[in-house]
Amino acid sequence: MDEWIPVDPELSESEEPMAGLSASEFTCHCCYEVLVEPTTLTCGHSFCRHCLATWWASALRTDCPECRAVWQGFPKVNILLRDAVEKLFPADVSRRKQAVLSNPRLRHVLQAFQQQGKREAPRAAPPQNLPLFNILNRPPFNMLNPPQINIREVLAGIKIALCCVATVLLVYRAFSISSSHDVLLSKPLSRWSADDVTLWVEHLSVWTNQYKQTFFREQINGRTLSALSDEDLSAAPFSIRNQSHRRIILEELHRLKERRVSLNLWQYKDLHLGKTLFLLLSLRRFPRLTLLYLFLFDYDDTFLPFIHTSCPAQTTAATQDSLTDTPLDRPGWHQWAEFLLMYLVLPYQLLSAFAWHWLSVHNWTTCIVIFHALLLSVQDVHFFWTLLKRGEMRTLPVRVWHKVLAEILDSSLFVLLWPLMPTFFWNFLFYFNLYVCPFDTAVLVKRTFLQTDTQQQRI
Repeated sequence: MDEWIPVDPELSESEEPMAGLSASEFTCHCCYEVLVEPTTLTCGHSFCRHCLATWWASALRTDCPECRAVWQGFPKVNILLRDAVEKLFPADVSRRKQAVLSNPRLRHVLQAFQQQGKREAPRAAPPQNLPLFNILNRPPFNMLNPPQINIREVLAGIKIALCCVATVLLVYRAFSISSSHDVLLSKPLSRWSADDVTLWVEHLSVWTNQYKQTFFREQINGRTLSALSDEDLSAAPFSIRNQSHRRIILEELHRLKERRVSLNLWQYKDLHLGKTLFLLLSLRRFPRLTLLYLFLFDYDDTFLPFIHTSCPAQTTAATQDSLTDTPLDRPGWHQWAEFLLMYLVLPYQLLSAFAWHWLSVHNWTTCIVIFHALLLSVQDVHFFWTLLKRGEMRTLPVRVWHKVLAEILDSSLFVLLWPLMPTFFWNFLFYFNLYVCPFDTAVLVKRTFLQTDTQQQRI
């Protein structure tokens, strides 16, 4: 026998389960508004379908906008979640649907997204009769519907391949490195030390070994060596009595004086590894501060050749060698004007102009440096434009100070470990920053523009 139990109407229609719910719990993490046609990915995150379509259309991305997990299959609308949102927030959902339908761009993106889902639907279904040789139980490759390529995985593979190539090249250079005498000949005479002069005397001939101790004992450097004459060699402390020996030494010395030294990147790195690594890292992160430092503390050796190369003089008689054994002329007013304009607006383009000068010597390296400088210029312009648009230009000195302080703290460990670490490690760090970091910068530039596009969609 059925028994009817009366229930209080207020208890039967109680809104206690709905009391703890709010609009923030049904918000898309792309547009930060109430979900419209919520689409749940395999990772569990849900987004508006038009937001997910815009994310997919930006670069054919198949990863979650929030956790970056690659989705499996093609995303479908979560019907249960859609019905719940439409029941809880009917006015907001209706308003947003009208806004999406009135936007031609969003309609086009949604249409392309839906067509992609229809194309992937047959491929997502498992085949009925698998071939016997398909051990991994995968569907056969379809030329009409090729699998999508994950750009991040491709870039990661390229970075790993470049690291392997750099390691092989470093090992090769470690076993086939040129002698110290060959490196010495690419160094300007005015920068020779007493050990360099002794090494040069030793390599002149077999009979010069009897004089090398005298040169080393007297601490004859490059400048002193260039001032020696026949009378100086015949007198004490050298006391070279053989006239033919003095003549050969003076002839080789005259040949050194007439030689003009123009170092390429690899020769300069072999001579100044620490300075090269410092310039490579600091010019990439703080180009304006680094150029100011070179102007104040390294004017003759580095800054003057740099400005003559990146902003050459208009006179054809001016020498364009970046490192010579003779002093360079002071830059003209038009060189300073061009340099200051590029220094304030596009400092990375100065590096491009400097690298372009070495195109005939370092072909592929020059192309990579110019490409990297272009990406860094895009980042630099976007950074200042963002500060200007937000009205935060007054915070620029504080931002720069915090960034410089953080870099000093991070690099202090490398400075302390410099005498202890082998040259192989610093060479690897040099090649990694030269050839691999441009790919990291490309990923950052792409991510920056994707975030900008997403923020515009939110607005």
